Amino acid sequence: MATDYQPIACGFYDELEAIATRKQQVYLQYFNDLRQLCQGSVVFKTFFVRDHVEYAQLTSGEEVRLDHIIRVGDLAAPGFDDYPDFRSGC
Repeated sequence: MATDYQPIACGFYDELEAIATRKQQVYLQYFNDLRQLCQGSVVFKTFFVRDHVEYAQLTSGEEVRLDHIIRVGDLAAPGFDDYPDFRSGC
């Protein structure tokens, strides 16, 4: 599903970089390119730009568009403040 990239807020990007710098494992909730909800524990490896779109590369090798991120840990991405957190309490 190709959509126009929507740049993320600078403060949110700074939070992502701080998490990556600490090599901290965090809960990530995001939409994949098919607009399917994905979630799990991840570690950010690096950030890069391809075709004017910003991505996070995870240590698993997976690439996630930054504007598709819904939540990182307890931090909701701007624009997703009211989106439910689907983490299991178990």
